[in-house]
Amino acid sequence: MVSISDGVVGVSGETGEELWRYRRLGERLTGASVTPDGEAVAVSYSAHDGETEYGEEPPPLHEVVLLDSSTGEIKGTQTVEFANMPFTGSGVSSYTSVDERLGVLTNSSRIIYRGDDQGEGEIVSLGLENDEELWSVTPTQGDGDERMFFVARSSVVSRGVLVTSSNFVDESVLEPGGLNGAKSHTLALIGIDVETGSELWRHELEANSAIDLTPFELGVAHGTGMVAAVARGDGYHEEFLLDPTTGEILTDADFFTREDGTTLGILEEAIVSVREVAGGEEYEYSCSDLSGEIQQSVTVPAPLERREDSFTLAMEDSIAWLDVNEQATDDLSWNPAQLMVTDWDDGESRVIDLGIEVQRRPDSDGSLDGSSLIPTPKSMALVPGALVITEDLDGEDNEPSRRLVGLVP
Repeated sequence: MVSISDGVVGVSGETGEELWRYRRLGERLTGASVTPDGEAVAVSYSAHDGETEYGEEPPPLHEVVLLDSSTGEIKGTQTVEFANMPFTGSGVSSYTSVDERLGVLTNSSRIIYRGDDQGEGEIVSLGLENDEELWSVTPTQGDGDERMFFVARSSVVSRGVLVTSSNFVDESVLEPGGLNGAKSHTLALIGIDVETGSELWRHELEANSAIDLTPFELGVAHGTGMVAAVARGDGYHEEFLLDPTTGEILTDADFFTREDGTTLGILEEAIVSVREVAGGEEYEYSCSDLSGEIQQSVTVPAPLERREDSFTLAMEDSIAWLDVNEQATDDLSWNPAQLMVTDWDDGESRVIDLGIEVQRRPDSDGSLDGSSLIPTPKSMALVPGALVITEDLDGEDNEPSRRLVGLVP
């Protein structure tokens, strides 16, 4: 599925053929997201019409259209109010799991965080087809301290479980300057059944430091659905690789917080990392099992101005690096981009000319603003049947381009 300014287009990953389209000329898309099973697409458009009385801020109404991802057929349409979070100015609460304010999608619902003026909040599940409230839950701190209230920060869905990164904080954070300085608070990683709202498991971490507005960075492993979670702050750090259905911690090894490399992704139960070797002249990619033991590795030259993890995607059979081909001139300019693919088995590399320009700096791939442990470069996407590279043109006169190049991994 490819999102554009006024809608979405269904495209075959194997052939690049357009399968269907849903567009509204003259309207701007306000959100687009795919359910975890890939069977439905939810798109939204602003539904506010006219001015409100006394110049008040209009309610964030949006028309949500649910589409069948195979055919583009409309499965349902409804007008809903997007979650309007309190205290966003001071950063106390915000549900930023996805760019869309529609919420976090399950296969049959959208999940939002709904707060009130007193800082209390609840996680709410709403039906995708009718927006009916299915359940709501407000977790309490593990020791039952009623002075501490729950603030959800971000979430992911994996294998039917909502894994939420959250804080338990006291009312002092609501006072002017309440977020300044060290505060006693609890970081919580909570697994919630998306069908019932029942809490399945929890991991808590006590802290006496500045409140981190991202308690745990989260990532989901493609294929296995393992969840990676990392908490790092003043005086503490904790790393989990866990089974989302049980909360079981699968390894004691550290992958995301170690200093001798950067984790690029998770393939089945292999952790892919990269580090500088040979005095910074080469990069070594490696696959490790969950114990941290390296199973295989390959080495490639390290181009100048390239950050080790920038524009890189790990795949089952190879590592792909997108060379944006920036030119060393006084003015920013680029030649057509190239893709360098290095095979895991023999370490051999091949270069593929893409015929499009990706006008980004070599060390700035537009990954998801650091909010995900397993970020994806903005111009690269793994879809069923292909690795897709998106043209990216800079400059005020250029509309966002939608030329795509698909390569079979």
